[in-house]
Amino acid sequence: MDRRFFTWLMLTTALCFFYLSVRQQQLAKPKPVPVKPVPNADPLLRAPGEAPVAGEDLAADKQPLDGKQPAVQAEVANAAELQKPNYPASAVTLGDPAKGYKLQVTLTSRGAGVEHTELIERTDNGKLRFRALEHDGGYLGYLGLSETTTGLKIRTVPPGSPAASAKGIEGGLQVGDVISELNGQSVMTPAGLEAILSRTKPGQGAELAIERAGDGEDNAAGNAPPQRLKATVTLSEAPLDEIRMRPGMSETVAGNLQRPSLMTTLGSLGGTQIPQGAYALPALQETLGIDWETKPLEVQGGEGVEYRLPLDSFLASTGRPAELDLVKRYRLYPAGEQSDGYLLDLETVIVNRNDSEVSLSFRQEGLNGLTLEGWWYSVKISPHMFAGAGQRDVIYDNAVADQEIATTRGVVDTARKTELDMLAKLGAVPPDTPVGLPTILFSESEPLETRSLNYIGVDAPYFTAAILPHPSDLDALDDLRTAAAFTVAHSPERIDKAKLQASETSFWFETQEKKVPAGGELTQRYQIFVGPKATDILAAHGLGEAIEYGWFPWIAKPLSAILHFFHYLIPNYGIAIVMLTVLVRGGMFPLGRKAALNAHKMQELQPEMKRINELYKDNMEKRAKAMQEVYAKHNFKPLAGCLPMFIQLPIFIGLYRCLSTDISLRQAALIPGYEWASNLAGPDQLINWSSWMPEFIAGRGSGWLGPYFNILPMVTVGLFLLQQKILMPKATDEQTRMTQNMMQIMTIFMGVLFFKVPSGLCIYFITSSAWSLVERQLVKRTMPKSNPEKKTTNLAVVEANDSKSKEPARTNPKDRRKGQETAQNKPATRFEEMMRMLEKPAVKSTTQRGTRKDKKRR
Repeated sequence: MDRRFFTWLMLTTALCFFYLSVRQQQLAKPKPVPVKPVPNADPLLRAPGEAPVAGEDLAADKQPLDGKQPAVQAEVANAAELQKPNYPASAVTLGDPAKGYKLQVTLTSRGAGVEHTELIERTDNGKLRFRALEHDGGYLGYLGLSETTTGLKIRTVPPGSPAASAKGIEGGLQVGDVISELNGQSVMTPAGLEAILSRTKPGQGAELAIERAGDGEDNAAGNAPPQRLKATVTLSEAPLDEIRMRPGMSETVAGNLQRPSLMTTLGSLGGTQIPQGAYALPALQETLGIDWETKPLEVQGGEGVEYRLPLDSFLASTGRPAELDLVKRYRLYPAGEQSDGYLLDLETVIVNRNDSEVSLSFRQEGLNGLTLEGWWYSVKISPHMFAGAGQRDVIYDNAVADQEIATTRGVVDTARKTELDMLAKLGAVPPDTPVGLPTILFSESEPLETRSLNYIGVDAPYFTAAILPHPSDLDALDDLRTAAAFTVAHSPERIDKAKLQASETSFWFETQEKKVPAGGELTQRYQIFVGPKATDILAAHGLGEAIEYGWFPWIAKPLSAILHFFHYLIPNYGIAIVMLTVLVRGGMFPLGRKAALNAHKMQELQPEMKRINELYKDNMEKRAKAMQEVYAKHNFKPLAGCLPMFIQLPIFIGLYRCLSTDISLRQAALIPGYEWASNLAGPDQLINWSSWMPEFIAGRGSGWLGPYFNILPMVTVGLFLLQQKILMPKATDEQTRMTQNMMQIMTIFMGVLFFKVPSGLCIYFITSSAWSLVERQLVKRTMPKSNPEKKTTNLAVVEANDSKSKEPARTNPKDRRKGQETAQNKPATRFEEMMRMLEKPAVKSTTQRGTRKDKKRR
């Protein structure tokens, strides 16, 4: 490996990692959407309690659709206001791991949305296939805890969780129980409970102090004192919570909004659409934040729940047909013939109980709260050259183009720029409602093919959550009116710029307005994919493009297959990465040898090149001609050494992408049984120094190095420096010395960029560097011996050929005698020959050799 190649490799790698680490995501600007003030002349566009526009009158074209006079209508509205739904809050968890479920889903009556999902699949040895890597302690299960004055109230007890099998208490832990203590320590907040659990280990026992409501008539009257009970649980590992409404301690980002997923409302009613920047018709805004009626749903071969909300009380004052029911049904199936276990079935229904038909449409929100695991070291890339991917990118695909992406930063930037404008236009916004203009993905003016989707979802480096058409309703995503990505934040400006990649993002889409006959229903049905980005699983659902391999997928995919073959032979991905790297570098050995030979010949010609540069430093044309003659004489082709570099580059990048996208490396340990380097898809995390290192060094996202000290990047940089020292020739001039010093500084700078690189990639770089040292020795053994007599070229001949006189150059008799004496001595070393050629002038000046007239006089 010559100096030029090593310089090129180092600079390319440094620029690549600098681009991946600190680049600004500059996705194409979203389609501009004009911001219009929200009119309140239409009652649908007035929030409850908002006064109509001053001087508003009900003209003929504004008469209520139900035919009632304004006074009668107001009376009905007041009566309906008193009868607004007041259903009890509840949470329901679907999916029992003992029955073959891979997905466990917790649904909330608030807005009838998804609150939490966990991947509970286990391997043959009983271990979780996907555990929460940033949850170090023991786990009770997702209990949907809410804060009370005495502790944390349990809203749901998932089947198969440690809490469900608690001992020492009748019936185990139950919904309504309040946890007041854990292991003798008071708990008042979910964060406090998580902090205590972080100091425990899976498999350990834990003691809970429980308060349970009393029994009997006194309890019904609210007079019975609570029972104080003790329970013991055996803690477990935490499964990966792919969708969560409440972030963990390591994932909290100020500014993000806690909001259920898959919220549904009316996109339009009687031609009146949701105002730009709002998330519901103002008259229906409350429906997203109140509790819906919860009913069990019988599902053959699975589990389900139904939510229903009458809209009468919200629409009675709008002059529209008000007798409408919004219904949502969720179904979950275990892994089997009907499902692979990663699908949640969602059915949305509008029931028209009016005596006349109603024209309306749906607005369906997507999933939010996607896992933030590894967002501070993510190596995810975007299909767009100048638009870096984020942790929660919105992806969508249609029939006319490849997968499109709205990056996290691009979506947040749009919301941040328009936040104040939207507050001014919309006025008071409920605290649980996002603020800021959305990023429009497509509008109703675009072609039908663009508005018909195969899927739309939110994408993380190793997991995806997406909405797909249901097999029984394949056109559910066809002919949509519009769709957009948005930031789930009430104040995007509060989000720290260093943590924008961890911002909460989601999406929504609206269907075309359709007529629902009296007594009829309008139904849409979808499948919700919540699962890992494994190639076979994604391909089965048409989500294959969610894995982005970069520029050279035709190289990365075969290398990934070879990696898995090596893992099949030796079930350790660390060793498999070493084997794959050696195979790739060994296969490129002929190219490396050719490049080394070319570099060796270039080094031999360097003294002559330097003398030509000095001789023709003021004449570029003659300098180039002289160099071409030297190249021709020695049969040297400078570009031949560059060709192997360009051939190797796609292979290096393909191997890099292969290792950085393979979910199999997640949760794979370098040394089984050790916590260090137990996740080859993340840094090795030798020591957690976040508690005593400053924020700018150890902060998540805000720190240069991250919360852990990692040893593998240090080994990587050390080998790079060793490569420089061994493979690079010693500097012969000041310029070369400065270049080498600059490369050493660049290598140290790369150490900062490499510090958060996943350990699997570090193993690749370490193996590749070690191979380079071995390859150098192999090249030396196969390199032809140099002939000292053919090392030099008579530059005087070159000069003579360039001159008009074409007179051959003459040599000094003293130099000939000196050369004869030297030849009689022992052969000079290569370094001595180079120094002698540098000291010896190629062409003597007229002062040195004299003119012809002087010679004649002599």
